[in-house]
Amino acid sequence: MKGPLCDELVLAIYPTPRGFAYALFEAPLSPVDWGTREFLGKDKNARTLGAIARLCKAARPETLVIEDGVTASSKRSQRVQRLLGLIGAMAEVEDISLVRYSRKTIRETFHHPAITRQEIAQAIATYIPALSDRLPPMRKLWQSEDPRLWIFDAASLALTHFARVTDDEPP
Repeated sequence: MKGPLCDELVLAIYPTPRGFAYALFEAPLSPVDWGTREFLGKDKNARTLGAIARLCKAARPETLVIEDGVTASSKRSQRVQRLLGLIGAMAEVEDISLVRYSRKTIRETFHHPAITRQEIAQAIATYIPALSDRLPPMRKLWQSEDPRLWIFDAASLALTHFARVTDDEPP
């Protein structure tokens, strides 16, 4: 990760099978808040979208960053793809700048096209000590995914945005 510090409040949202994870950054290596929200039962998208809208109203981010879940290479479920579309529509209504990044772009930002989500999480924990205690251990084949990893997925979206914005700006 390189480039000067940006002065922009960025909220990254990562939809999960159980709800969503988020990471709020005021600068590339300065997280303000992070966490997960889980919703069970019916109307998961409606409840998730409501919680994201409340989070946006409370945090007032300038930019909302989400995964580009509609690319051909995306493995996101149809429910999550619909949710990503709903988040985009909500951002437009709330007049929040929306940016989407593919998993491929995120991996390239961390300088390796085949890097795993766990390796990206480990890199983020190294760069941002505040998140290091949230880093889950390496998953064994028979274990399900640790929900703490989703926080790092959200953080990777925000860090990708900061890296892309600073790379695009002239020196």
